[in-house]
Amino acid sequence: MPKKVDHAARREEIVQAALRLCARDGLAGVTIGQVAEEAGVSKGLVQHYFAGKADLLRASAQILRAEIERHVREAVRGARGPADTLRCVLIAIVELGVTAVVPLLAGHAFVSMAVADPEIRALYRAGGDAVHREIAALVAASGAAPNVDAGAEAHALLGLARGLADGVLLGELGVDDAVAIVDHHLRRILPEVATGSDTPSSRRVSE
Repeated sequence: MPKKVDHAARREEIVQAALRLCARDGLAGVTIGQVAEEAGVSKGLVQHYFAGKADLLRASAQILRAEIERHVREAVRGARGPADTLRCVLIAIVELGVTAVVPLLAGHAFVSMAVADPEIRALYRAGGDAVHREIAALVAASGAAPNVDAGAEAHALLGLARGLADGVLLGELGVDDAVAIVDHHLRRILPEVATGSDTPSSRRVSE
């Protein structure tokens, strides 16, 4: 009886190999041959699942976005109310610098490709817009100060969290320091809401 092949799992293995190469060597290091070697399969098998490098990279970008979204969703489990959920989302992004290094580095590599590839650019824009809407809604529902523009603040908080994630990745600051900066900004826009050690989600990666 012929062995049943899990095609979805095989595609996933190939994509994960491509993401590791993106993180390690950048897009220039992603060739069909290199991906095949990294995945431990033949070039022909990679070409069986993907029409070419561009097709493989587009599939990789989609899975990458899904991985990051899953990481954030897991981080907000158990959050109590919109303010705590907002903090959990921001800290989850910051923690990508230690808990999801390969996706973070691969994501940076894909940004340059997104500039020239409309499909990947649309994927990134859709993902970014969705995160922005979620954060803006959480800011608005968290008792923000009257003068706070939820949409503008969402852009600022998202940019802050992404920048801190890069800082953590590069060793410019520790996770605890980055979380303290997030809490500082949340206290500025949510003066009536406790942050940091007063919230249920006050865990640290180092614990």
